[in-house]
Amino acid sequence: MRTRSEAYPRVEIPSASRTILRGVLRLRKRRRYISPSSSCLESITFTYPVLPFKSLTGQFQQPRLDILRTYRQGGSVFTRKVAIFDTTLRDGEQAPGIQVSPETKLIIARALEDAGIDVIEAGFPVNSPSEKRSVELIANELSISEVTVLCRPIKEEIDLCRDILRRAERTRLHLWIATSPIHMKYKLNMSPAKVMNKTIEAIRYASGKFDTVQFSSEDATRSDLDFLSGIMREAVRAGADVVNLADTVGCALPEHMALLVTEIRSAVRDRVPVGVHCHNDLNLATANTLASIRAGAKQVDVTVTGIGERAGNASLEQLAVALLFHKKHFEVETNIRPDKLGSLCDTVVREMKLKVGLTQPLIGENAFKHESGIHVHGMLNNPMTYELVDPQVLGILGKRYILGKHTGKAAVKHFLGKKGCTLAEHELEKLTEMVKEYSIDNGPLEDEEALIDFARSNGFKLEVLTNGKVQ
Repeated sequence: MRTRSEAYPRVEIPSASRTILRGVLRLRKRRRYISPSSSCLESITFTYPVLPFKSLTGQFQQPRLDILRTYRQGGSVFTRKVAIFDTTLRDGEQAPGIQVSPETKLIIARALEDAGIDVIEAGFPVNSPSEKRSVELIANELSISEVTVLCRPIKEEIDLCRDILRRAERTRLHLWIATSPIHMKYKLNMSPAKVMNKTIEAIRYASGKFDTVQFSSEDATRSDLDFLSGIMREAVRAGADVVNLADTVGCALPEHMALLVTEIRSAVRDRVPVGVHCHNDLNLATANTLASIRAGAKQVDVTVTGIGERAGNASLEQLAVALLFHKKHFEVETNIRPDKLGSLCDTVVREMKLKVGLTQPLIGENAFKHESGIHVHGMLNNPMTYELVDPQVLGILGKRYILGKHTGKAAVKHFLGKKGCTLAEHELEKLTEMVKEYSIDNGPLEDEEALIDFARSNGFKLEVLTNGKVQ
């Protein structure tokens, strides 16, 4: 009989993010021990050191697994499919100051489906007649993406949701209730036992009425771990097809989310997919979601541009590009169409009248714009010198270079060359210095036409080729 210390050998995790296990793996699903082969050893990676998880009560919940891992067996890669659950039309619209009409929601829903979203949360029908109308329009229109609605564990509301979704290709109910001590005491005014019973009754009632029943634990990251594991286990027994963990106030760190996913996967014995819903209060929503995927989450909640309550949610576009760029690291697949991300973001920003920050990753005005002379020189030789991904791959088009205080000769020469113009080396240097000085008080020159006008107004003799002729 193996002791626990033998089953879980102590592993020192270095500052580097990965190492090789030289011991024994315990496969929870099969409940047996295996001695890994050399090909298996080469692909075992550790993502984060596991830290004890502290609940609201201040007590540390010790992990039941010593390490988080992904593995291969016999050299064959287990590539998982991760479902993308978009809640732009529900959680996104709950952002302060955002009001969207049913017709506008339908426009966004079509764009989401076109981008390959697996599940679209169309709204919270009991909230208002307008919300109910929105869900009906979307459910009747979409045929590829699965349409779901948020619902409290109340029979009358479950029946209403079933009626609203009756014409959908596939019906999905998203039941949720809070499980943290602070929510149960101050919001629900319910005991843990009552929360448990209400959850089980609602899932049993909904099971069979919908193609898929999802149960989400609100404020899961501040919940007692034993209670959370228990309610998830009972939810699956009652008929839940998906269970979801919400970091409602965005308090978790990546290692916390990874541990939590691992714990709940163990609690439900991997019988159903475990999903996550991460908020961005510490600017970690996307990082937490990625850590959850590494820990085995099979569904992740996102919103376009990361819009949502308070600081928002995990960003769809950032998550999609991270998974694409680090495909070998995550070894997962999604149905997202990267080339549609640019137009999808444009649609949401336009229809929801959002303000996008200059430096917002991927979609901000400066995300693919360069001014520094050294950077532009490198970019002109190879765009990947200073860009993670070609924006055209994401369907994002726009200006890449501007001329300002930090501009070098390469950028000025490039701008002139786009119009068929050339200058002697000494004139090019002089023009570059004048552009730098000008931009300090007047702002950068955004395109080649602005540069040519500036050069001519300062006495430079330029000839512009149009259709092969000097103009």
